[in-house]
Amino acid sequence: MLTPLEKAIVWAIDVGFLVYWTLIIANLLPPEVMFDGYELPEVQAWNWSFLPLDVLASVTGIVGQTSKRLNRTVMLTISLVLTSCSGGMAIAYWAFLGDFQIAWWLPNLVLLIFPLIPLIRFARRRSNGADH
Repeated sequence: MLTPLEKAIVWAIDVGFLVYWTLIIANLLPPEVMFDGYELPEVQAWNWSFLPLDVLASVTGIVGQTSKRLNRTVMLTISLVLTSCSGGMAIAYWAFLGDFQIAWWLPNLVLLIFPLIPLIRFARRRSNGADH
């Protein structure tokens, strides 16, 4: 399973996704803190396309850390893969545009890279027959 530090990071990411989307839905983030082009309807639609991905990542992560009945490793694997995909998609978008803003790149690089650490460990455990 996750180390204590990884558990804390997963909780922070999962809660962070839910807080971010609550702020977006409530329109509480001022335009100046949003990424370049956010005022364009197409860019807002691109951002909104992450809502189901991020919420599903959060829900499976929370369930993966709290469930007594479901396979926690499976739920956490789903969460970690979705989280990494979310970060990777955002980084790819900004890279294609040549848009580099550290305030948006840094958290999305964390979303992309951090999940790979426990995912690699889960895969190694599974290949060694230690699935729990």
